Amino acid sequence: MSYTQVESFRPHYSAAHMNWMHSNRIIAAGVFTFAFILYVMTVAPTASFWDAGEFIAIAHGLQVSHPPGAPFYMLVGRLFSMLASQPMVPLAVNMMSVISSAVTIMLTYLIIVRLLQHFLDKNDSLVTYLGAVIGACTFAVTDSFWFNAVEAEVYAMSMLFTALVVWLILLWSELAEKELAVSGDKWGLQANRLLILVAYLFGLAIGVHLLSLLALFFIALIFFFVQYDRDGWTVEGKPEWRSTRRWGGIILALFIATVVFGTIYPGIVQQLPDWAGQTGAPLAALFGVAIVSVLLVWITQIKRWQVLNLGAIVLLMVLIGYSTYAVIFIRSASDPPIDENDPETPEAIVSYLKREQYGDTPLLRGANFNDQIGQFDDRNIKYFPRRHSTMPNHWRDYAQYNSDLEYFLKYQIRHMYVRYFLWNFSGRESDVEDSRAITGISFLEGPYETYQSTPSERASRNRYFALPLLLGLFGMMYHFSKDWRRAFSVLVLFFITGVGIILYLNQTPMQPRERDYAYVASFFAFCLWVGIGATGLVQLMRDLLSSYVSAARSVVTGALAILVFLAVPGWMTLENYDDHDRSGRYTAPEYAHNMLMSLAPDAIIFTNGDNDTFPLWYAQEVEGVRRDVRVVNLSLLNTPWYVRQLKNQHSRESAPLPISMPEEQIRTLGPRLWEPREITLPVDKSQLVQEWEVFAGQTNIAQFDSNLTWTLRGRPYSTDPNTNQPINLVYGADLAALDILFTNAVQGWQRPVYFAVTVSPDGRLDLENYLQLEGQASRVVPLRHEQVLGRVDPAVALERVKQFKFTNLNNPNVYYDANIRRMVDNYRSVFGHIALSAIEDGYEAEGTALLDTIMAKIPLDVIPAAVSSYMSLARGYRAAGRLDTSVEILQTAEPGVIHNLTSSSSSRSARYYEQFIEAIRTMYLEARAYEAAAGFENALSEALGSDNRISAEELRIRFEGLSAAPADSDSAEALPESP
Repeated sequence: MSYTQVESFRPHYSAAHMNWMHSNRIIAAGVFTFAFILYVMTVAPTASFWDAGEFIAIAHGLQVSHPPGAPFYMLVGRLFSMLASQPMVPLAVNMMSVISSAVTIMLTYLIIVRLLQHFLDKNDSLVTYLGAVIGACTFAVTDSFWFNAVEAEVYAMSMLFTALVVWLILLWSELAEKELAVSGDKWGLQANRLLILVAYLFGLAIGVHLLSLLALFFIALIFFFVQYDRDGWTVEGKPEWRSTRRWGGIILALFIATVVFGTIYPGIVQQLPDWAGQTGAPLAALFGVAIVSVLLVWITQIKRWQVLNLGAIVLLMVLIGYSTYAVIFIRSASDPPIDENDPETPEAIVSYLKREQYGDTPLLRGANFNDQIGQFDDRNIKYFPRRHSTMPNHWRDYAQYNSDLEYFLKYQIRHMYVRYFLWNFSGRESDVEDSRAITGISFLEGPYETYQSTPSERASRNRYFALPLLLGLFGMMYHFSKDWRRAFSVLVLFFITGVGIILYLNQTPMQPRERDYAYVASFFAFCLWVGIGATGLVQLMRDLLSSYVSAARSVVTGALAILVFLAVPGWMTLENYDDHDRSGRYTAPEYAHNMLMSLAPDAIIFTNGDNDTFPLWYAQEVEGVRRDVRVVNLSLLNTPWYVRQLKNQHSRESAPLPISMPEEQIRTLGPRLWEPREITLPVDKSQLVQEWEVFAGQTNIAQFDSNLTWTLRGRPYSTDPNTNQPINLVYGADLAALDILFTNAVQGWQRPVYFAVTVSPDGRLDLENYLQLEGQASRVVPLRHEQVLGRVDPAVALERVKQFKFTNLNNPNVYYDANIRRMVDNYRSVFGHIALSAIEDGYEAEGTALLDTIMAKIPLDVIPAAVSSYMSLARGYRAAGRLDTSVEILQTAEPGVIHNLTSSSSSRSARYYEQFIEAIRTMYLEARAYEAAAGFENALSEALGSDNRISAEELRIRFEGLSAAPADSDSAEALPESP
């Protein structure tokens, strides 16, 4: 193209158009400011549970996160952390999500404006702006996007890349159409520079999260409609969209997008490192690929092969962006404390990028669940396998569905996507896992869950009356009626980033947490229609009022726009603010601090999984708390690389762990069938250091057991169909943990070994009779006992819990979600058991003070308690002689006990709560609280549909007339423990 031709298509804007652009930019800045201020006001000041703690830690220290890694996120996070003082590091990394999200909202506004410009007149700029503001602000306050915007997670930055490439391709389409109108040269367009930029952004986005790549399909359609579908495709006498030739082109465009997507992932992302590793000289091979890519660009440029040249440059830019992954492997080679998968060798790198530690998920064909035998059958090969899990705890859920199709539609689509979609645009009943979507119109959908007694529980119910949903659906229809090409492109983006992800993930039941964060790009696409729908409503109103004078028409349409704004993003902001405000939450790092402070020096602590491990990593790596402790994640302990790492590498102030497994055994580590057998750990008292006497209370070393012997039963797996006998197994983590215990015992028990209180009974190797509770962790001690919750030495435990932190857990204005409420409630069970043991051992004042502390620091009316926690506290106060306080706690527990009993879904859980009811009855009567006892009995009768009532006087006569039930009876001691 000549210089003259280029100059001819460059836009020469009029004064009116310049004013329009100026106004557009001002409004875009206003939308950014709204989102930025909103997120700054609600951002988490420190680490949160789940992945946020890990991401802050790896960004601050340039370490290696869980596969497939996030190197670009890590590099930007490191920049943010370098700009902050040490105490402000977590907030600085969280602010990265705030800024990314605010920019995303601004881009959402600009995208909606560009979509509307394709079918609205320039004179309709006001309604264009109004609709775009409503759509962007709606997305800003949706449940899932707001959740990601205020913590250190990759999804905020990933969404920024998605919005940026969508906006760039729309900008490209506008510039390309102007160029094509002048030159007709499809491949020599100056606008194609934007395609090169998009390719580079895709390369960078791989280093954040792969979800951004799904925008490729939207880009392919926009490219097709601009380059090939401008004219000559319409069949005479038929609607424009019914052209067979056109739909053939659309299918071809989507197919090419699929090929490009496959070239990037898994091609470049996974297969390129795999191939480089197989050459034996991976660095030389990758350098060769880079040289070839540059040569290909140069040759195609010299030869003026425009199509190939553009393709070569695009490929090169993707590779350049993807090169951020080098930091993962460079940092792994330095053996940092957080070095997941240890990707130093070519094989380890490929395993890391392929996420092999998470196992394979069949997509099109594979082994499946067998309905006839009620379990997974590796001989049952099916197409489109959905019930593919080999985990026995999933089979009961699988058996509830008649086929894979039913499971796919009812669980994977309806429960794991549609429910989340409706959470964002219709309403959400609560923050309890698996909560349903609601509208807020109760007479249409039945009664809601009514047991919401604390501010946090009440805050989690959000009702939008389905107004955002209706507005978005209207916007979709309006968009198709006005510009079906771009509407179809948005529909593909909506589908691919929603149902497409469901198809790819092929999720199993019993997910450890809600997964709505993975579908935010789909909700983004729907919010584009929300904005278009708002403009459509205003435009329709203007058309209806066309016969009225201009001033009246403007007043009415303006009022309608304000009403829509208040009813959708305005109302959603009010409903969502309280349960998305994390500004006062310090729970996760303090939970980690308290757990670490529960441990003796140089301890080894086994943790359950991500949610209790990542905060510990954060506390050690960012805040520098207890770096002498070695955290052992039982989930990762199933992997050979992790066992090798623990065996061979230091971690800050912690030496390698005592592991005697040879390499061959580590390499073949995995689950195996297990017959219950007796295990013995040696206890050589002559080798035990003096510290043991200090942390085993008054017990002298001579009083320790000569051997620690117990029966390891293994984990239930299935039942032998021939003998009907249970089949047990042990996981690789069980064998590795057992080896650590044994080797440490042989070496004289030099390192204290603990299990976090969050570790399930299955993960504790059946060691309950040798666990000593010392706060938020239980230590393995060679002193056998029969206490279900663990032996307690008051001198040790009371000293440990003095160092605990409970910031804002007594503040009713701070929102705590269900996960936090559940984890915080653990404190009550721990403190209650320690206090009761202390009181029984003669530390009555200290035990009572401990109960008063936990009641003040974590009030029952701020953080609700589980029934077992209420009982633990009540039992402690009862032992301290504070019967009135015990009765008050039981009265607070009554609604929950009755609710749980009447809503129990199984006879087992019903029996569990029936035991609590008997315990409450006994404790009321022993405290002579006859009014409370009568009220409880009558409330229980009413809940069970019985008309049996009893008075306080009748209860008094009955109880005081029973000589077998004196006031100091121990009958209330036989309380059920938490399952």
